[in-house]
Amino acid sequence: MANPPGSKSVAKRRAPAQARARQTRALILEAAIRLLEKRGLRAFSTNRLAEAAGFSVGTIYQYFENKQEILDALARHERDRRLARTTRTLTSHAQETGTTGLSLRDRIRIVVRTELHAFDGRQRARKILFDLSWRGQQHRDMDRPVTVLADMLAAGQVVDGERGAVRLSATDSFVLTQAVAGIVRAALERDEQMLLAPEFEDAVVELVAGFVEARRCKP
Repeated sequence: MANPPGSKSVAKRRAPAQARARQTRALILEAAIRLLEKRGLRAFSTNRLAEAAGFSVGTIYQYFENKQEILDALARHERDRRLARTTRTLTSHAQETGTTGLSLRDRIRIVVRTELHAFDGRQRARKILFDLSWRGQQHRDMDRPVTVLADMLAAGQVVDGERGAVRLSATDSFVLTQAVAGIVRAALERDEQMLLAPEFEDAVVELVAGFVEARRCKP
């Protein structure tokens, strides 16, 4: 059946428009995280965001209904970034990623660093979104990357080079991942800059690697 006249040209016009919309949304979110980091929540408004992003207020409202929707989108965006990188790091084989010789400890370090350096190190903004998620009872959504990690460990989906899959019991997986989530929460409440300290990262890596090695199920 022949395509309607002009259908190809319509599709070509639509694709760039969709790409521009995704780019605009990404720019708005990036400006929002910078604004939160620099000015804090009390100074965060759609007017200031529009100015920081270089768009009109009307453009902001084309993508987000209100300030809360922007904050929710920021939390989801960062959660999805962490989740994607964690899953890729733990499941990919060396030949697929070009990471020849990556040990389990190397993979654990990448995952820990991803978690500790979330929001590209913008810890003030992270703490704000963390606090909001707890007030709104949405902390389980923020913790989804560690929940997925627990499921992957229990299912034997984490790769350890030539030694094959790493499998923990469901109980051990839960204990380990909730311990890490709790450490991150405690650091955010006490001093969010702790998360960026190399010695803090080393301590968390040792905790995770030691637990996994001690508790991994034998083939």
